Amino acid sequence: MENKGIRFQIFLLFSIMGIVPFVILVIVVAYNSINELESNTKETSLLKNAIVSEHVSNLIEKNRCVLDTLSLNPHILEYIKDPTEEGRKHIAELMLNSNEIFNDGNLMALTGSNGWQLIRTDNSTLVNLKRRRHFIEGMRGKPYVSDIISSMSTGKMIIVLSVPIIDDSGKAVGLLQRNYDLSALQAFVNNYDTGDGYIIVLDRVGRVISHSEKNSNIGTDIAVDETYKKVLNKIYNTNGAMLITLNNEKVLATYSRNIDTGWMIITVLPYHFIFGKVYSQATILLTVGLLVMIIGVALAYFLTMRVTQPIIEITKAVDKIAEGDTSIEKLEINRDDELGKMAAAFNKLRSERDNFQLESELDKLTELFNKKTIENLCRMKLKTFSENESSNIFMAFYIIDLDHFKEVNDILGHQFGDRVLIEFSKELKKIFRPNDCIGRFGGDEFIVILDSLPNMEVVIRKAEQIKQIAYNLTLDGRTHFVSASIGIAIAPQNGRDYETLFSAADKALYHVKNNGKNGYHCSLFDNGKK
Repeated sequence: MENKGIRFQIFLLFSIMGIVPFVILVIVVAYNSINELESNTKETSLLKNAIVSEHVSNLIEKNRCVLDTLSLNPHILEYIKDPTEEGRKHIAELMLNSNEIFNDGNLMALTGSNGWQLIRTDNSTLVNLKRRRHFIEGMRGKPYVSDIISSMSTGKMIIVLSVPIIDDSGKAVGLLQRNYDLSALQAFVNNYDTGDGYIIVLDRVGRVISHSEKNSNIGTDIAVDETYKKVLNKIYNTNGAMLITLNNEKVLATYSRNIDTGWMIITVLPYHFIFGKVYSQATILLTVGLLVMIIGVALAYFLTMRVTQPIIEITKAVDKIAEGDTSIEKLEINRDDELGKMAAAFNKLRSERDNFQLESELDKLTELFNKKTIENLCRMKLKTFSENESSNIFMAFYIIDLDHFKEVNDILGHQFGDRVLIEFSKELKKIFRPNDCIGRFGGDEFIVILDSLPNMEVVIRKAEQIKQIAYNLTLDGRTHFVSASIGIAIAPQNGRDYETLFSAADKALYHVKNNGKNGYHCSLFDNGKK
């Protein structure tokens, strides 16, 4: 039942870890989809606007370039000053040749300073333009692109580009103009109508020049359509987007102003198209999400079984050991994750238990490890040290002998000597870590094993502390009963096994004994220490 409980809890945890983020993801994705789709729609619409605007600019630039070049012809200026029949024929031919560059059937006209047209390339009736805005602006000495107007000769709705003719004094004395039929611009706008929305081109006063949804009667009723004036009334900058209501429908209107003409290009997309795409994406997302959730639940079950099975095996093995079962076999869990490491640690613990039998074998007097246990612990630490050896980590092995302890026993008695050993042992424990091994080897000899040491300064500092403990040992208000001679061996420099280290430390101890006692020594120290 406990195993099933563990599996169920882990399975539930894995499932929640998969489902909750997914639900959050669906909500976030749905929200972001609306924003992203709206943003993409704005970008796409602005791109459409830019293409139409660039087409308009190219059209204006091409017309202006031809008219500018023609206006600089000295024969035109001479004809305006002195209009002769011979001059008219020459200028008319010149204008016809220039107009053929466009091959679009639109006319070019030359107008005098009084507003009367002098020459038209379509040979229609000459008209007076004195009250026309494009004539007034042109005679002020600058090129001008008109808003949509009705042609005085044909009645069609057109736009006009006018370029002044300047005399030597810098005064405008005439005007070259070129009309532009709206049908070609309308055809171009239609090419960029994707069907979701529509594109409109408005002049400065809000009249429709082109509209991708209205393909008939261009230049007549479409020209007086003022539906989109309220769009213009809300525009305060050159480019942007706004949410408005047109024809009782919420729409996204993206607008751009053409800097050459001042016209506004607007792409209108009804919002039901945007939400239609969002719903479509949401349906796909939910379908995919359900499949992912099913796969996720299956994966959670697989992970649950993979994780819990080793845990159950390890738990059973630990329970057997706790119950005193010594027949437990090695766990065969070969994995490269934490569970594999846990099984390896268990196997190592089981092996060390079998090899060393480290059951709290303590010295009865001092409650330090006894000789047998300290030997086994040292061998175990050396084995671990060899398996995980690093170039900057080492072990220290101390043999401590209390100087003058025999005299204390002889003079003050064995009971007092025992108190010296007990007090020394208590103070010794205080200066070492819980995982350091401290043992009584016998009589007045002690062994200390320190592992995972980063530098030699730690070894020396601990030796100094041991000296001070022994020398300042206080009993019944009296001190200086004993001192300490300490022999030190370092692994791996002095050896990698217990016997070699013990021998090296023992030799170092006799070195101290033979040189005045109350000190410490290691063969690795250059001059020895006291």
